[in-house]
Amino acid sequence: MVYDTGGSVKTHTPSTPTTCGRGACPRNDVDEISRYDIIVVAHRTFLRVSQALPKHRPSASIFNQSVPGSLSALRCCLSMVTSSRFRSVVVSLILILLLALLASCAGRLRSPRLIGEKETFATGRILIKFNAGSSSVSMTESAKKFDLRPSSVSCGSVHIHSVRPGTELAAAEVFALDPAVDYAEPDFLIFAAADAGPVAAAGRVLDERSDERGDRQSTFQSTDDAGTPDDPLFNKQWALTKIEAESAWKVATGSNVTIAVIDSGVDLDHPELALRVVEGYDFVNDDSEADDDYGHGTLVAGVAAAAANNGAGIAGLAWNARIMPVKVLDEQGQGVSSNLTCALYWAADRGADIINISIISFGPSFGMQSAINYAANEGAMIFSAAGNLFEEGNPVTYPAAHDNVIAVAATDKDDAHAWFSSAGAFVDIAAPGVGIYSPFPPTHDEYRSVYGTSLATPHGAGLAALVLSAVPSLTSEEVETVIQQSAVDLGDTGKDDKFGHGRIDASAAISLTLSSLPVHLLLPGVNAPVPTETPTATPAPDAEATSTPTPAPSPTPVPSLQRS
Repeated sequence: MVYDTGGSVKTHTPSTPTTCGRGACPRNDVDEISRYDIIVVAHRTFLRVSQALPKHRPSASIFNQSVPGSLSALRCCLSMVTSSRFRSVVVSLILILLLALLASCAGRLRSPRLIGEKETFATGRILIKFNAGSSSVSMTESAKKFDLRPSSVSCGSVHIHSVRPGTELAAAEVFALDPAVDYAEPDFLIFAAADAGPVAAAGRVLDERSDERGDRQSTFQSTDDAGTPDDPLFNKQWALTKIEAESAWKVATGSNVTIAVIDSGVDLDHPELALRVVEGYDFVNDDSEADDDYGHGTLVAGVAAAAANNGAGIAGLAWNARIMPVKVLDEQGQGVSSNLTCALYWAADRGADIINISIISFGPSFGMQSAINYAANEGAMIFSAAGNLFEEGNPVTYPAAHDNVIAVAATDKDDAHAWFSSAGAFVDIAAPGVGIYSPFPPTHDEYRSVYGTSLATPHGAGLAALVLSAVPSLTSEEVETVIQQSAVDLGDTGKDDKFGHGRIDASAAISLTLSSLPVHLLLPGVNAPVPTETPTATPAPDAEATSTPTPAPSPTPVPSLQRS
């Protein structure tokens, strides 16, 4: 190896390796490790951290991804050092390099406390997942410094700990270095992906603005065709006509598919939803009544699966699908990522085929990503709102930007990018999200026209339910491929940041699904082709064999008819 030591170049071959693998570190045969070996370990540690620095990742994750290997090398190095003097040199050099690096990129390390007027993580608490065999931190002095105290155990073996308010990020960074810890992170706040508008009834804050901006140059007109649902507001549901839902309904309506709506709960007694609501859970109040005290979850569920042809209100896109309500947002439309993580595990374990998350947060979460991966491995498709912050700095939002999530942006009546819809490389598809009518609790006769990627997302989830109900044997990956390939390409050719693969098209998606199947699976009256068998040749009779003729049966006498 060649090292630069103040201008002179020396060649040095270490007497023993300076790093070791996952096994125990070997002891050196010499009394002291070479100072060149110390430099090697320090330099490698510096490179590991600097190369692992991401662009949009919170500071805790930097240590989670880069430092463990470096610490392994450092421990290996220290185990070979018998001189306390050289031990001090090693530790000091490593710390100096790390501190210099962190100081040089401090602007990239810390997630902002505020984005707009929203805080990004909960105050006075962090999440810690311990390595196997550990149940507490080993850095006891740091625990005292941050007043770290275990609070409760969340899902996925994640432990919630209280810390001194104002030290959440610093504590997560420090305890991520603890050998007993797998990862540590803030408990990120989550929000309903809807813009704040006028204060609604009962103190709920929801946007009531109709699609005025979308109407300015709109040329789209909805028409009533034969077979149109009898729901009185269907003529206002321009989105269903735009994506040609009626054509898709001739084949599938979402039967035997369960859509989990992870949100503020659902109005469990609403006539548009009640008959198809299955068991849910309330992670805010820790009970089985996932009722909606904010309104957002009911709006979302209505777009996805409100009843059709019931003479009331609207028609949901997948109006025969089951609805699994899972409550993680409180009466203010706010919650924490630890509850969202639990909700993902819960819904996946109870057989949700599709999971709708019209929720945003501002931090990538290791716990949330683990739960998403678990749900995906269980076969669930996860749709998440891209966010409504395009005109407010367009920050990256989660869980939309996590892996194994289908991020949904919003379009208007003219297939233009909705002015509010967040954009980025993480966007997968787009769906109507302006002037969308849906039920709003607590009354059962109120319907509101709202906008947001919150309403675009259940259009994507509803379409997945249609495709899956048409061909239940499809995998989640195949359903996603169908939705993407059948989408109407908008904006730049191919996938782009505003529309992803394009605006969904229900009719095209169902047609693409059916076109790939054998005819006998599509039409019950058409039998599958029977393979032609090669006839077996009958052997010639043996010349020596004497055949005995079979006597012809005697005719059965017909009884004579007698006249009465």
